[in-house]
Amino acid sequence: MRLLTRAMLAGAALVAAPAAWADPSWTLNKVIISGSQTVPTEKLMSVVQEKPGHKITKDDIYADRDAISKVLEDAHVKGSVNPSMQAVGQKVNIIFAIEDQGVQAPVVTHVAPKLHDQIFDGNKAIPSDKLAAATGLTAGEDLSNEKVLAAEQAINGVYKAAKLPINVALTGETKKLDDGTYDVIWHITETKAKKKRSTEDEGVKSE
Repeated sequence: MRLLTRAMLAGAALVAAPAAWADPSWTLNKVIISGSQTVPTEKLMSVVQEKPGHKITKDDIYADRDAISKVLEDAHVKGSVNPSMQAVGQKVNIIFAIEDQGVQAPVVTHVAPKLHDQIFDGNKAIPSDKLAAATGLTAGEDLSNEKVLAAEQAINGVYKAAKLPINVALTGETKKLDDGTYDVIWHITETKAKKKRSTEDEGVKSE
């Protein structure tokens, strides 16, 4: 099962070609296209350059084969195009037998976004370089939702381990740059934690 390409077909040998194939005195009787189930034969025939009465050579047939192959390739048809020659008196029929294996949807390749840099906004208690190191993200690596989520958890872990008297709110966003890479921007809000009041401060006395 191969995706039809002109490059793959370029080296294909003609079937049952007589010894006089390259003789320019051979005259074309007609072109026959068979086997196409996906693309109408009329459309394939429209790209064939050789017409009845033309003097033909092997290169002429290869050129028509490649033209037919291109139409099928553009339609995402899997298969092959196999040319052969049939003698009809002093003329020849050229037969393009198509192995039509149906349409294959084009393969779409998704390229993972690349990290350009991490930017930290609002962090005062812990330096940006320490937070960046904790995320494990490095410039040039592929980004994913899983990696960004893990980095967010790592930043929260740094603040938790520091046991600072602050509360932290963290949100992350990605910004696409002109070169196609992304900055990850961490917005950090640090607020002073409120001390818990004692029962005495609340005016509650035990009896």
